[in-house]
Amino acid sequence: MWKVFSRVTGVGLAMLLAGNAQADLVLSDAWLRAVPPVSPTMAGYVTVTNNGETPAIITGAHTEIAGHVMLHDMATQKDGTRKMRHLSRVEIPPGESVSFAPAGIHLMLMHLSRVPVEGESVSICIEQGPESAVCSDFQVSRTSPFDA
Repeated sequence: MWKVFSRVTGVGLAMLLAGNAQADLVLSDAWLRAVPPVSPTMAGYVTVTNNGETPAIITGAHTEIAGHVMLHDMATQKDGTRKMRHLSRVEIPPGESVSFAPAGIHLMLMHLSRVPVEGESVSICIEQGPESAVCSDFQVSRTSPFDA
């Protein structure tokens, strides 16, 4: 009986801790750049704040309108040109924020099942591993709706 109780308590504690890690991430200023209706991809931008006491590791994202969402960054090449590169993770120290923004780190929605139109909102979930995600509505716009 004690073994069963210990396992149930351990699983419950793990779920509680995972829930706290999820609650520590706050998404704000989330938007998608509007693209032509035939585009197979679109970029997403958001500010992710880690209100937790430990580093947050973003490992990916998902949405029902894309077959795949990748973390990308723009890197300057030796010849001065800039090129997109895939990131396997983005680490956010405790109490800090990372801005996913044009010409920097961003979400790349690939294999769109449909192209959302300007003014529409799309739910996207930022992942911290296979079982922890925080979701927000991303507004579709030609330019950032959050610039002053």
